[in-house]
Amino acid sequence: MTEQKRRLPASIVVIALVAAVFGLGTAAIIVKSSPTQNNPVIVLPTANIRRLGMNAPAPDFTLKTFDGKAVSLKDLRGKTVLINFWASWCPPCRLETPDLVAAYQELGGSGVAFVGIGTQDDTDKLKQFVAENKVTYTILEDPRGAVSDAYNVLGLPTTVLIDSKGLVRKEFSGAVTKDQVIAEIKKLQ
Repeated sequence: MTEQKRRLPASIVVIALVAAVFGLGTAAIIVKSSPTQNNPVIVLPTANIRRLGMNAPAPDFTLKTFDGKAVSLKDLRGKTVLINFWASWCPPCRLETPDLVAAYQELGGSGVAFVGIGTQDDTDKLKQFVAENKVTYTILEDPRGAVSDAYNVLGLPTTVLIDSKGLVRKEFSGAVTKDQVIAEIKKLQ
């Protein structure tokens, strides 16, 4: 009986430590937000810790649309490109999508390309999100997060602006507004 009493507290301590570590890790992965900003971000568990270099060449990629058409960043050279990394399961992504759609409606076709990259998500859920939000700009799938890793995306949503020469000019972490997007794109034109 005495031996069991000694083991019980040690077991409880080990279980409590494991639960605490798991809980803190899960909380860090699920949501990261700053109390001083109204700019929520969902942190990706596979995200790299280094940031994308400003004024550096944007990493090229080739991803597919829902209908299987391959789209490469190099195909968009000569245009200002907005890349938005998002997922259907991401609440801040839902928050910003109407603003992105409105900015695209105002700027699309004027030497600007909008590309939404559905990251680490299910195709059917991505399609449903696009339909519900009436997204008309190009949507590509990145199911394993390879392109988001190449862009060092730390959380969702993340929006990257690339100038007509293929250089990264601006990165937004968290939800963006229509006015932010339009102002930054106009600076690049």
